[in-house]
Amino acid sequence: MTIYLILGATPIGTAVAQQLSEKPATTVRVLHDPATALPAEIRDQVTDLTGDLHKAVTYGPALQDTPIVFSALSGMDVDWALEALFDTQYRQQLPLTRVVLLSTAGVDQEVVGDLNYPGIDDVTEYLKQQRYAAKLVDEAEFPYTILRPVTLSAGPATTPKIIAEGQPVPAGNVSRETVVQVAVDLLQHGGHDYQSLAIC
Repeated sequence: MTIYLILGATPIGTAVAQQLSEKPATTVRVLHDPATALPAEIRDQVTDLTGDLHKAVTYGPALQDTPIVFSALSGMDVDWALEALFDTQYRQQLPLTRVVLLSTAGVDQEVVGDLNYPGIDDVTEYLKQQRYAAKLVDEAEFPYTILRPVTLSAGPATTPKIIAEGQPVPAGNVSRETVVQVAVDLLQHGGHDYQSLAIC
């Protein structure tokens, strides 16, 4: 039995949860803030967990049985939520299989051109928080991959362009479905351990 823990009932988080839940011998837990709700079509396919993502106590039940973790959290304070998660993991000595973090292009000042961050008023603080979230994942010492898509857009999945850390990333858009495709593949098959990848 493979257990996945998805953080955040975001469009990407719910799409990843839905695809993973369709695989045999799989349990998918989705942990999200009570103010958000899972789409009706996947509620019966996953274990729906809610709580204050900024409090360590929220993560205890979700982290049982060595899950593969995908953080699909977006917006501000992602670092705060991950700090609470890893605090619980460390204090309770709960092993994790791997962690995949959805971040954003621009955290390494690698973007060529102007990148849009819809819904973000303070881009400097947002990128600072994203950098700290990535640092927390790195220091947890489990296999991880960080995904740094350019500006997310609607549309069908296309063949992703993957750019390694340290390389320039052209500003632009990538569909959410493309990012979902990359995330699901990594969660199911692994690979790109200890790497940060831009997605265009």
